[in-house]
Amino acid sequence: MDHIFISHSHEDSDFAEILHTKLTQAGFTVWRDIAIRGGADWRREIDQGIKEAFALVVVMTPEAKASEYVTYEWAFAWGAGIKVIPVLLKKTELHPRLESLQYFDFTTRTARPWEMLIELLREGKSSMPQSEKLPEAAKVETENRTGNVAHQRMIDALAEKGWEWRSIERLAIIGGVSEDEALDILREDPNVVFAKGKSGKRIAKLKTP
Repeated sequence: MDHIFISHSHEDSDFAEILHTKLTQAGFTVWRDIAIRGGADWRREIDQGIKEAFALVVVMTPEAKASEYVTYEWAFAWGAGIKVIPVLLKKTELHPRLESLQYFDFTTRTARPWEMLIELLREGKSSMPQSEKLPEAAKVETENRTGNVAHQRMIDALAEKGWEWRSIERLAIIGGVSEDEALDILREDPNVVFAKGKSGKRIAKLKTP
């Protein structure tokens, strides 16, 4: 856990590049999706990039809010216990989960709180426990706790739909885990059935009573 993951929509790439430069100048290592090699499994690379980060900075704009990819990234980080820091670039109604976090207002070009953001990241890095140094039993306990929380969130989401099909991709976002992890977690529940949708994506629902 030694880098910062920047999550943003492609429409905000110019600001993401500025943010990248500012954080690098402050001594941080930064990870963005431009680091993915051609031909790589991009979803797996992104999941790994988030898991190995000590913080995720999400650039929030109306475009980012509408992006399933951005939502997946910050929700996955949140579910994995990674510190999520929203940076409000344009006036946007934040998701209730993000609104409850400390966020930074960058909507005014002349008064952007760069130093406050950098200071918070420095504090986060210095206080972040190194998971690789945890005893194996503690690692297992953490993984089990994350899986239990993700399972409950996904089951609640399925129950809300009244036994209708939902995509594993969407359930993974809700659970804050990767698609593969969501599938593994749900497969352990005998009340969940699976299929493939018309688009070829994996879908799931609760068994009808």
